[in-house]
Amino acid sequence: MQRKTRRGILRRRIIAWAVVPTAIILIAVAVFTLYTYQQVTEDLVIERNQEMTVLLANQLAAELREYVQRLISLAGTSDVYLQGPVFQQAALRQAWTANGLMVFDGGVLILDSGGTVVATEPPRPDLLWQDFSERPYGCPAFDDPENRVYSYYSDLEQDEGRAETVVSVAVPITNLDGRCSGVIIGRFRVGQDAVRGSSFYGSIWRLQIGGGGSAAYLVDRTGRAIYNSNTQRIGQDLSQQPFMTVVLQGRTGAERTRDLDGREVVAGYTPVEDTRWALVVEEDWGTLISTSERYRPLLLFLLALGVLVPASVIAFGVRRITEPLSELTVAAEELAAGDFDRRITVTTGDELEDLSDQFNSMAGQLQESYANLERRVADRTRELETLNSIASVVSRSLDLDEILRDALQRTMEITEMDIGAAFRLEDDSEMLTLMAQSNLPAQLERCVRRLRASESLVRETLHTRQPVVQMVSGYPEGQLKRLLAAEGVAQTVSIPLLAKGEVLGVINLGRRSAREVPANELALLAAVGQQTGIAVENANLYEKAEESAAAAERSRLARELHDAVTQTLFSASLIADVLPRLWERDRDEGLRRLNEVRELTRGALAEMRTLLLELRPTALLEVNLGDLIRQLAEAFTGRTRVPTSIEIQVDVPLPAEAKVAFYRIVQEALNNVGKHANASHVWIVLHVQGGRARISVRDDGQGFDPAVAPLDHLGLGIMRERADSIGADLCIRSEMGMGTEVTATWPASRDDT
Repeated sequence: MQRKTRRGILRRRIIAWAVVPTAIILIAVAVFTLYTYQQVTEDLVIERNQEMTVLLANQLAAELREYVQRLISLAGTSDVYLQGPVFQQAALRQAWTANGLMVFDGGVLILDSGGTVVATEPPRPDLLWQDFSERPYGCPAFDDPENRVYSYYSDLEQDEGRAETVVSVAVPITNLDGRCSGVIIGRFRVGQDAVRGSSFYGSIWRLQIGGGGSAAYLVDRTGRAIYNSNTQRIGQDLSQQPFMTVVLQGRTGAERTRDLDGREVVAGYTPVEDTRWALVVEEDWGTLISTSERYRPLLLFLLALGVLVPASVIAFGVRRITEPLSELTVAAEELAAGDFDRRITVTTGDELEDLSDQFNSMAGQLQESYANLERRVADRTRELETLNSIASVVSRSLDLDEILRDALQRTMEITEMDIGAAFRLEDDSEMLTLMAQSNLPAQLERCVRRLRASESLVRETLHTRQPVVQMVSGYPEGQLKRLLAAEGVAQTVSIPLLAKGEVLGVINLGRRSAREVPANELALLAAVGQQTGIAVENANLYEKAEESAAAAERSRLARELHDAVTQTLFSASLIADVLPRLWERDRDEGLRRLNEVRELTRGALAEMRTLLLELRPTALLEVNLGDLIRQLAEAFTGRTRVPTSIEIQVDVPLPAEAKVAFYRIVQEALNNVGKHANASHVWIVLHVQGGRARISVRDDGQGFDPAVAPLDHLGLGIMRERADSIGADLCIRSEMGMGTEVTATWPASRDDT
């Protein structure tokens, strides 16, 4: 009623003083206020869209690093960076499920240093041995000293053997010298048909990119859409968008424009860190300013009043009206300049006072909206920084003790807790084992070193799988409560370590001064627990993989001992048993048998030395190559009873790589003779002169037809791979009934013609 009364007073004044100049002034002020308000709103909306786009791009980059980390884990295995394609293929097949490489729905490829495909998973015979050296993600891209990169994200490209579009994520395989010796490539299928079930697109959806009524797309450096919230446009060329030129130049910004459907939108754009891609987020302009549009009728209403209000012909009336308007104009300018604390006070008792109240209300709402936006962005940024710091800490190692110790220390720093302990939940049991602690007194540490989960303070945490805050005063009476009270701990927080929905352990934190833990902090602690739980799961898988590898190696050595040394010693034992009686009857035969026992024992000794070398591979680099070959020959003769002639001429020692390759070639050749040749004599010749080496293994056995036997049969593929690894020529000559000769020459001969 009071406001209506004031409006009536102003209306009567306008009727009484109807002066045109005053009305013109009021119209100008109202139009200027509306214009400045619209400008402020537009600037805030564009700035908010740009910040949101940068935040989403950072989140997407963090998701993409998870895929890179899986490839880096594979590249760090010894079978990948030390061995050849056969071992690399086996390692890739094992990692396909163990390391979660199945997320690459386009498959995983391994290239050698020359850019040739040497291994694929799933198996792709159509890609093996293809030349990828022209691709931009070969070894030269990772060895460039001026622009060194550690991962590479490709543009859209065509799958060579299928009618599919893919993007590739590449990481280098580095040798012991730190140089690139190959590349591992993970591929994601791209397109409308690839969206369903894709881990790559799932990562984008989890960030709600393009959700909530907005549109978004991810483009490569040529402007083609890798992702679009409208899946029908995935793969299209979007480079004709008005702002796409600055997007492809790697700039960050936002502007008011029109989308492909002609709608007026605000488009924010920014490059995705560590990639050559850019993210564009479009939001409907009408939706963004819908809140501010509610003030337009009010401003129009005030404008109508300004049109109807003439200035007073009396100086007092003019001052009474124009002075508040002048103050309002100045306040509007300051508001447009970003001073959201600006307020005005008008006590005219008419509509001008209503206008000032509405202006103050509008300024307050703008200030609150901007503050809320800044607070949400700051909170989200802090949460992401916290999770990133936890991820970087726990991903530095696969040692469980180190993971839990680092995670505990970092979590205590984040939460400002006084004491802490990290526990591991034993498999198939309810026992908690203390793995790491910080600031625990000795007596309290002994008390919690091993706990039963159902009797400990974390039972509610294990049940709910959520962080739980507890007051020490509410603990059941017992030794633990007394020890915590003696230490002055008033409040505890239990954080479950989760992986795949299972609890792998807990982190308990204690604080001497109690405080309220808000819901957003509990959600952050839950995310920390999940991040740490994934690292614990990886450590457990790594530990199990090491145990499996050790068991496989023990089984292999047991088979070698049984097949070689055990049988040789058994034969020697049988001959030794009958030797005394045979000596009495026929001394010549006894001498022959005695010599046979000597050959068998020498062969068994050589076999044992060979097995010891296998157990300690570095010994191959320490022993002379001639001695290694003699040892292989003695072991072969002792095992097969086939005499071996050796000729060795070495002027200079060979490099380590060549020596190991020659040793393996002779070893494989002798294995083939023992299994298949049915030979009566073997000749081994090694010549090293003037920086050139040649080794041959020849037998007088039954031979084979090279035109019939596949190149990868009888170990020929392994020998050829060993020769290729050092750049040597391998020649295999054989005829039926004429024996076989295997010759390796290093370095390989070159045709100068």
